Amino acid sequence: MIQVEPRLGGPVSGDEIPPVDYLSWYVPRLQENRPYDLSQSGFAHSWDFNLESEALLGFWDSGRNPAKWVAERHNIDLDRVCIAHGTCQSLSLAILAALPENGPRAVGVEMPSFAVVSQCARLLGCEVIPFHRGPNSGPWTLNRKEVLDILPKVGAIVLTPVMNPTGEMISEDDQDWLIDVTEKAGVNIVSDEVYLDAARGTEFYRPMYLRSDNAISVNSLTKTYGLGALRFGWIIGDPKFIRNAKHAFQNLQGMASSPSVAIAGAVFPRLDESLEAIWEARKNNLPKLLEVLKTHGIEWTPPPFGIFGAFSIGTDAVQALAKYGQPLGLLATPGGMFHAELSDYLRVAWGADSESFEAAMPVLSQFLTSIQEGIA
Repeated sequence: MIQVEPRLGGPVSGDEIPPVDYLSWYVPRLQENRPYDLSQSGFAHSWDFNLESEALLGFWDSGRNPAKWVAERHNIDLDRVCIAHGTCQSLSLAILAALPENGPRAVGVEMPSFAVVSQCARLLGCEVIPFHRGPNSGPWTLNRKEVLDILPKVGAIVLTPVMNPTGEMISEDDQDWLIDVTEKAGVNIVSDEVYLDAARGTEFYRPMYLRSDNAISVNSLTKTYGLGALRFGWIIGDPKFIRNAKHAFQNLQGMASSPSVAIAGAVFPRLDESLEAIWEARKNNLPKLLEVLKTHGIEWTPPPFGIFGAFSIGTDAVQALAKYGQPLGLLATPGGMFHAELSDYLRVAWGADSESFEAAMPVLSQFLTSIQEGIA
């Protein structure tokens, strides 16, 4: 059996540094260019902009401040923003900023989760202790007993409000409860909100930094804005956290890449274009997916917003994709990449263009038929 779920544990270095098993599995399959690709973790949006090489390489001579773009979009003070290279780096910086000086060198991490979210604290010299939102604590609800058990042991907690791979938003009740107990325990929260902007304008848009001074939100242009290759991210939180994060960034990075911030500056005034396109893709594509699942007797309620969801296919998804998916040219994401107990889940994204998504539906249907015939 291939090990694919995140590898938690104590501090690591050298040969102990764990791989991101999802990427080790996914990248070679992505490079196969399978024609029916439902695996995207980010929205596929086509940006149209032109920048001269001088503008790309000379951004830091322009006098512009990219943190100001984030502050203005979120209507917050500039001293509450730190720029970084994407969400992955932002997570590491936020964890370093959130850990108390003399507190436990341990981090509680929500599961299921993407391995970078779960594992990066180990590289920072921390023990990583899991707590769960589902699969067995209810319909994607927080296991409050686990949280209470680990609070005395950790200096910070990391969660992903819009869960990967299910796309489910943490309930407002669980969110408020978590803030209350962490504030009382003196434990800070790092919130990976890279998918949350897809909920802007709805009741589900509840950034953690707006709800508590002990919370740090991280985000980027990667997932909901269709700029995954750019690696432009940011951290929002109390000025004391942001000061710490900036110091960490200066030590680890120095300064941000000029081409990255120049391209980000070109698209920042137009970001809502991508969010509108996400709702359009959802309207066009999601009913087609639901029809396929209904045909195969799979009952599933999709998340209320976003670009992907996950459902059970009744068998190990890694093995099914190898046996049935590859010959069909189909690629999707096994849920076991995020938690072993989701090994029979398949994450499907509907953020592709309508034509290619529709072309993939008969192939997905044949994939599910092959699985069901193989099980029968």
